[in-house]
Amino acid sequence: MGEQTIRYMNERGSVTIDSEIREVLGLKEKKALVRLCEIQVVKVEDDEVNVEDLPDETCRTISRINNRGIVRIDEEVREVLGINGRKAMLKIGDIEIAKIVDEPTAEVRSSIIPIDIGAFYARTVAEWSQIKDVYLRAHQDIEYPLSRSTAMKIIGTGILIAMVSAVLLGQNGALQALATGDRIEWISLTIALTFGVIMVVHLLPDRREVVRSLIENPPE
Repeated sequence: MGEQTIRYMNERGSVTIDSEIREVLGLKEKKALVRLCEIQVVKVEDDEVNVEDLPDETCRTISRINNRGIVRIDEEVREVLGINGRKAMLKIGDIEIAKIVDEPTAEVRSSIIPIDIGAFYARTVAEWSQIKDVYLRAHQDIEYPLSRSTAMKIIGTGILIAMVSAVLLGQNGALQALATGDRIEWISLTIALTFGVIMVVHLLPDRREVVRSLIENPPE
């Protein structure tokens, strides 16, 4: 479901979406990722700038909207439209919900602190993965979802790496040390897994990369 509107944008690119529209979209008092489609300049709050002299462009982007309805038009989009650093009236042809952002909160009870912490991190990871899923689907230069053959190759590679790692750990006694609770081995494993997670986060696209891909290769 989408909604269109004409809204004022300040020189920093901030736009406030009406509460009526947010209510229709189910976003009132909620944070979310939203797709803003067919963004056009209607008027520039500058007597020296005529809309007809601006680039004849329409843009789409993906952005975060906070619980007060404020969304920011990225600098890259404003530059394409010729209004970077200027106040303007924008026509947003369609506003679509990409993902409701539920920020996990830790409710720690003294009797089961480890369970609470584990549940908090599990919710955080789940939320992060869902947001990355939205970015991957919106990115214009990445084939996603993966084809069946590509997915099977990745899964097969992962299983092979895991098997080789298990064999190597077993040969140098690391598996036995982990099984007996050796602190040094567990710290080393934690550092290795953390490094792997950081590498994955670095390789996957963030929101700004997605915005640039939408500008450079607009969807048909």
